[in-house]
Amino acid sequence: MSGRGRVWSYVFPHPPLLPDYAAVAPYNVVVVELVDAPRIRLVGNLVTGAGAALDSLSPDRVRIGARVQVVFDEGGLPQWVLERP
Repeated sequence: MSGRGRVWSYVFPHPPLLPDYAAVAPYNVVVVELVDAPRIRLVGNLVTGAGAALDSLSPDRVRIGARVQVVFDEGGLPQWVLERP
């Protein structure tokens, strides 16, 4: 798999949240449809780089249909970065 996809949906959770997440709210949670397997959708966060903070990307940059590439945080969880044009 290429690790490429497109933002299929997203949300910005706002407080009240679990205490560990409230400090970084609002942050994005995206659903990404994989280019190589369009029936597979993964959940993660759109960030500026691997391991970046959940709120590292400006909310105005998140768009349905945006092209993304998978990266992984230190725990091995998928995160997504915008593909460069």
